[in-house]
Amino acid sequence: MMKKRILSILLAGLLLASCSANNPEGGEETEAQASSSELAGTPAAETEPEPEETEVTDDVPELDFGQDMDLLVSNISWATRNVIAEELTGDRVGDDQYNMKLEMETRFNTKLAETYTDDIWSTAYLNRLVKADDDTFELCFVLDLYAPGYANSGLVQALDDVQYIDLEKPYWDQALRPCVTIAGKTWFAFGCFDLSYYDLTHILTFNKGLVSDLNLGNPYELVREGKWTVDAFESAAARAVMDVDGDGTMTTEDSYGFTSVAKQILPCFWMAAGEQSIAKDERDIPYLNIIGNERFMSVFERMYSVMWDNGIWCPNTEDQNFWSGTVNMFGNGRALFAASTFYYLNEFRDLETDFGILPYPKFTEDQDGYHNRVEGGCKIAVIPVNSRVPEKAGALLEAMAAYGFRTLIPDYYEVVLKRKNSRDEESAEMLDLIFSTRSYDLGDTWWCNELRDGIFKPMFRDNNRDLVSEIAKKQKLINKTVEKAISSFLD
Repeated sequence: MMKKRILSILLAGLLLASCSANNPEGGEETEAQASSSELAGTPAAETEPEPEETEVTDDVPELDFGQDMDLLVSNISWATRNVIAEELTGDRVGDDQYNMKLEMETRFNTKLAETYTDDIWSTAYLNRLVKADDDTFELCFVLDLYAPGYANSGLVQALDDVQYIDLEKPYWDQALRPCVTIAGKTWFAFGCFDLSYYDLTHILTFNKGLVSDLNLGNPYELVREGKWTVDAFESAAARAVMDVDGDGTMTTEDSYGFTSVAKQILPCFWMAAGEQSIAKDERDIPYLNIIGNERFMSVFERMYSVMWDNGIWCPNTEDQNFWSGTVNMFGNGRALFAASTFYYLNEFRDLETDFGILPYPKFTEDQDGYHNRVEGGCKIAVIPVNSRVPEKAGALLEAMAAYGFRTLIPDYYEVVLKRKNSRDEESAEMLDLIFSTRSYDLGDTWWCNELRDGIFKPMFRDNNRDLVSEIAKKQKLINKTVEKAISSFLD
């Protein structure tokens, strides 16, 4: 029963972003039915029994692979690197990955193995395999940062052309799927067999002790009421800024409102505002969406004012995904808010200091809802174009995604995130919200090198606010890079 309940939550979350927020016809019908039931003297909830929940399954038929399947996996350190596990360890999620391996092996008469590669920062490794017609790997889990290159170089097969893959199923993330199509074609998709894109979902943590000491009220209530905005964040964070040692200079020995590495700040907040640096046009073609986008520019300028002018951010020049000083400052009561991801929640696990979890704030209260960033650096599954048995690779992906939806993701979500890494029921409630409102910006992922790291990271680190000038310098190059990446899809 618990598993079914979690599946219902996950299904609702996965579909939320692809469904209309307002459905007048459905809403009116529901209200009319409720009114009719009440007038009849019977509550609507009692007129019809709750429908029996149906377990989500795949439609892959009985298959006998009759061969081993070797998976090539990018060796990463900032998220869960493996897809399957080789042994039982007692870790709930790791054991799910092991059991997924066993189930696939039994079901398809195969043996699964992973081979890790450090050659992950381009398409070169797979390119060499394809050119040599080396079909050692039937499935490859590559970095999403280079996704266009894998497709437009003819190295991989479009997933919507692969037998047995049904991308309409809920175990293929329906919220993120529209972000990674090109001209209506699905070359890549995020499936529930992999944890990396869950790990790279960004969140805010807050120090409960400081919230109490500073009489900041209940931030969870602000979220519930739709009033958790940049203004509310700024107001609270500014209260935490203090020259603790009294030397007249703000250092890491003092207290700040917010900790993060520079490269994470702007994309987290512009995506929380519902903005995209690379958007899609009506043909599903990506384009640069900054110049002329007044709201994006307003978010950009506002975050400099919040972080730099008010001294809320603890400045640092680290180029990591998670600032190394965060846990120390948090543990010593010198940071109110800290940027984190689901993966880096592990860094907080041993803290004695109590903390809570929040979504990033809306830009304004009238915004359509909360949005939470999935950062680039995830793994995506691709089937090499020279695969001799793409239908077997498709069957395996589909079956693993369905298994992950039923077992792996609920345990990851309920056990690891809600029980181990969050410390109260309200944080668990916030995780439900965050999980169901994730988004993915191609300027933070596919074209991260050109935009997030090429422009925004050095600008914010150096307090350079002249975005129009910086974009103007590189706009032609960025447009050319994007156009070149997608040109082969338009032929």
